[in-house]
Amino acid sequence: MKRYSASLLDPAGTRHVELRVRTKATWGSDASTVTVRSRVRTQAVQTTSVALHLRADAMRSIPSGSVTAQLTPSLHEVTFAVAPSGEWSTSIFAVTRSRGDKNVVTHALLAGRAMTSTTVNRKVYVSVSTMVATLLLLIGSFMVSKSSSDRTVFADQISIAPLQSTDSTIAAPATTLPAPTIAPPTKKFSVLPAKSEFPAMEPKTEDELLAGVPNDGKTWIVIPRLHLRMQIVSGISDDRLALGVGWYRRGPKPGTNGNIGLAGHRTTYPAPFFFLDKMRVADSVILIVGNEMHRYLVKANEVGEPYYVVQPNNIGVLAYLGYDSVTLTTCTPIGTTKERLIVHAKLMKRSPFERKN
Repeated sequence: MKRYSASLLDPAGTRHVELRVRTKATWGSDASTVTVRSRVRTQAVQTTSVALHLRADAMRSIPSGSVTAQLTPSLHEVTFAVAPSGEWSTSIFAVTRSRGDKNVVTHALLAGRAMTSTTVNRKVYVSVSTMVATLLLLIGSFMVSKSSSDRTVFADQISIAPLQSTDSTIAAPATTLPAPTIAPPTKKFSVLPAKSEFPAMEPKTEDELLAGVPNDGKTWIVIPRLHLRMQIVSGISDDRLALGVGWYRRGPKPGTNGNIGLAGHRTTYPAPFFFLDKMRVADSVILIVGNEMHRYLVKANEVGEPYYVVQPNNIGVLAYLGYDSVTLTTCTPIGTTKERLIVHAKLMKRSPFERKN
């Protein structure tokens, strides 16, 4: 069983939303039933919409009033309303599992932000009433036969372990990480030609790049290690990536909280991320949003490297990391679209920024 919780602040006050999700597979079939108990713990005036991402090949049934959308061939989003009564309500969804995968529910979302999740191991989960009855039985047995040589064995303490996931503040985007193809450029940028020799970063590199950010009110990305200064555009289609670094629109918008997903071509013009594998741990990734500068520092992976290599369908790298972040994605190896190179950077500081051009 999975437990999800999140709070939503609105003019009427703070709403605390809780979910209890249990998945049951049908023996000898690829069908599963997902039972969701939900409530808004703080009294609310209006209903609260909650969305679930379900890994399934098809939706067999959904409760009345729910809305479903197919994000990818094996990922569905179901949106349903939680009444403002403060009482538990139950919704039941039936799905056809994807390739027999029993882990059907991948995310729970409140106002587009992933809810905090934990999981309860059903093998060790014992209800309070069962524990009390067992304890009373053990005490009674001990009092009746205390002269016996039998030992009294007590149940282990319940263990509730956190779900090991990158869930959180965002919904995983409804796409695979983009595989760029050649698209004709419609706009030019002042960036280093991608196939030139990798340049050394000087102490003044960052200042020079920031000084060149135009006073156009648009959002820009600056990566000193790559000598990169480029506009961020909305969308990750080939025509959009021909204009700059693309933003995954189903994720958090640059300048907001969560894990902001950005994509760039590796070899196709303008190839902003050709040298992405040259990034180092603690390198800066800077977003200029309005008149603010958001500085992120590159995080190391489990073995101390500044990047990951994942399969194209691994959209989990764009989920919430447990902190505000930006994730850079591009194709790898160079000249192919077989895999994706991923760089995570953690938000360290927001500060005022004056555009000079």
